[in-house]
Amino acid sequence: MQKFYFVRYEFGFVLAENPQSASDAAANGRVNPDDSKVLMVVSQKADTQLFPNLSEKEVMTRIVYLQLAIIWTVAHFETRAQKKEKEAIGSIYDRKTFEGALVKMIENHHREEGISWATVDYYLDQYCKKD
Repeated sequence: MQKFYFVRYEFGFVLAENPQSASDAAANGRVNPDDSKVLMVVSQKADTQLFPNLSEKEVMTRIVYLQLAIIWTVAHFETRAQKKEKEAIGSIYDRKTFEGALVKMIENHHREEGISWATVDYYLDQYCKKD
């Protein structure tokens, strides 16, 4: 057996007199299944967390306040690599290393500085170049 991480988020409504009783009703499963929907996200690779740089509380806070995030993926590394390889006229990156570089980039990022295309370029060059 392998470990796969998931985030499950149920949304809908409950009938209640106040926020506290609504919270109690939702937490204790007193929700009509026809009035709620479940969103589930499961990691696509074993032992890979979905939000490696966020605690569970931070994930919930962002959901509660509907904060939006820019999501960086392996596809962004591929897009950038193709552009740089076109300029270099040839394959210079090992695609098998893109996912590891992405995880390292997210783990190491500085929240006040953020992540940009320059950051992706840095991680491509540092961790994905062929020898």
